Amino acid sequence: MLDRNGFDNWAGNYDETINKSSEGYPFEGYYDVLGYVQNSIETSEEIWILDLGIGTGSLTNELYKNGVNIVGVDFSKKMIEEANKKMPKGTFICYDFNENLPSEITNRKFDYIISSYAIHHVDDERKLELINHLSNTLKNNGKIIIADIAFENMEHLELVKTETGQWDEDEYYIVADKFISRLDDLGFYASYRQISKCGGVLEIRRKI
Repeated sequence: MLDRNGFDNWAGNYDETINKSSEGYPFEGYYDVLGYVQNSIETSEEIWILDLGIGTGSLTNELYKNGVNIVGVDFSKKMIEEANKKMPKGTFICYDFNENLPSEITNRKFDYIISSYAIHHVDDERKLELINHLSNTLKNNGKIIIADIAFENMEHLELVKTETGQWDEDEYYIVADKFISRLDDLGFYASYRQISKCGGVLEIRRKI
């Protein structure tokens, strides 16, 4: 798994690499996944969005063009620099979300908290802890949307793992049926949509 320096070194040609790798595991359907999220979000100048693991801003750039307010967090300074080029009026925080959340986040309220192809770097226990903490920064009826390498169930994961002949054992992919059950226990409504063979979108709301 790449560390901060690895992502810094990747930042300059990250978008180009994804363009060339959008077929097969792990990035199959990458732009379809991002497009699904973009179409799920209301856009106006009153909307505030937190993008956790913003990378080069591929997901939020299209939303930014429609006038929403973007706060982006990433542990790679170089990735943030690339995102800032696309979204000069955005707010960016260089921070590792595997640690406690910074005050710049916890002191705000967001309409949407989104994350694309980033949260698979932390295990399920940390994912659940992070979602629980992040939910406290949502406005009423706010939503958390996670777009990532993900699977409907373990049978689906094992099938793709066998078909690909390659696998990153250092990453932690969402298995939707089990993960949604855990979210339900924590007081969340969640739904999942499989977009590609190995990419999906999880939408989460706090139960009232």
